[in-house]
Amino acid sequence: MQFKKYFTIILAFISLVAVGCNSGSSSNGSGGDNNSNGDLKFEKAAFSNPAYIDHRFFPLTKGKTLIYTSQTEGGLETIIVEMLDQTRDVAGVTCAVVRDRVFLDEELIEDTHDWYAQDDAGNVWYMGEEVINYEYDDDGELIETNNDGAWETGLDVAEIGYIAEAGPQVKATPTIGDSFHQEYYEGEAEDMALVEATDVTVTLADGTVYTGCLKTKEWNPLEEDSVEYKYYAPGIGMIKETSEDGEEVVELKGIFATGAQNLPDFASATFTSPTLIDHRFFPQAVGTKRTYREETEDGTEVIVIEVLDETREVDGIECLVIRDRVFLDDVIVEDTYDWFAQDDAGNVWYMGEEVVNYEYDEDGNLLETNIEGSWEAGVDDAQGGIQMWADPAAGASYYQEYYEEDAEDMAMIVATGVTVTLEDGTSYEDCLQTLDWTPLEPTALEYKFYAPDVGFIKEIHLGSDDPLELEEIE
Repeated sequence: MQFKKYFTIILAFISLVAVGCNSGSSSNGSGGDNNSNGDLKFEKAAFSNPAYIDHRFFPLTKGKTLIYTSQTEGGLETIIVEMLDQTRDVAGVTCAVVRDRVFLDEELIEDTHDWYAQDDAGNVWYMGEEVINYEYDDDGELIETNNDGAWETGLDVAEIGYIAEAGPQVKATPTIGDSFHQEYYEGEAEDMALVEATDVTVTLADGTVYTGCLKTKEWNPLEEDSVEYKYYAPGIGMIKETSEDGEEVVELKGIFATGAQNLPDFASATFTSPTLIDHRFFPQAVGTKRTYREETEDGTEVIVIEVLDETREVDGIECLVIRDRVFLDDVIVEDTYDWFAQDDAGNVWYMGEEVVNYEYDEDGNLLETNIEGSWEAGVDDAQGGIQMWADPAAGASYYQEYYEEDAEDMAMIVATGVTVTLEDGTSYEDCLQTLDWTPLEPTALEYKFYAPDVGFIKEIHLGSDDPLELEEIE
């Protein structure tokens, strides 16, 4: 894999464990042997179930998506890493496929498919990558694409790269000073890594703490000033990357279990009093009106949410109706009726929405309306999702709604027990923090905060300095 200035999660994982590799000197001064992966030989490896990769530091669970961000001089980079339900035959071995996309603000700049295989001893082999790089002009128009950095084991002079080694014959932890090639395609892809420290504690910007982490130093002998430091958490993998000067930082933001197979089990839920929604973090008393305000590039956005004294039957469940109107500089741009129900276990389900979107010309004259985003559980295979778990636990991810290719909002619980202070000085303790995301808009990431017995109080769009905050409750 060619070293990129953008972070690539899969490339990063290669440096996890240099078990079985020998340390030595390096002609480029980065430390480590520039040419050896130790005694591990691909031709001696046996592969009975190579696409099943369950290495402790490199698990490739189908349907899992990891999201990372980095604030750079050029804008906000978002990296989306997806474990696909696909395989590819490379050099006679069936490999797992991982898709890795890099966005700069909202522009896709790289789309890579990486191939991996795990041998019977537990070693994970990096078998190559298929790369598309996107180049744009100053106006954001696509100029061209190229495949720089692509390589495949068994083609040309590309060789297998070894990522990690596991099994009873291997050291329990990496040895400080071990170095190894992450990949080797002479003159094209020669990335290397050196194990610098073990059992490191890492705290991310969102407050998440990981213990027992590995720290590696990575570089590319083909490029100057290419040194990076990366940190890996057990059972998760890459969580943080920093440039040598510390100016560029990439951090894990969320882990999502995507795909219809990960939908919440609506069929098993029971509903005795579904319109009585008294969840601690999502109370919806009839007659309550909440007003939120945000300063945006387009103007002042005001959102008014009202809990109506109305119900609607959705997919056989009586639901509470909540009206959600969005105004931009006092002009309505969206009018939505949402339907919610609370099950007997205390989980709040989101059952659908009826949406009217308003579009205007430059003079503020109404051009048209549309109902994009509308969906209803039980109609056209749409299914209700979880708006709020009865007992939110940090790290859990879930679908809030599911209407394939139209409504696939998801959330991950980042933390509980958070203190939030709004711009007007109001402070709330013991709050819930989530990261909201949708595969349909992969760069749209939002932190949301919920206060006990109040509900939703604040939203922060990653990459924006202007939060949406609760202004008034009536």
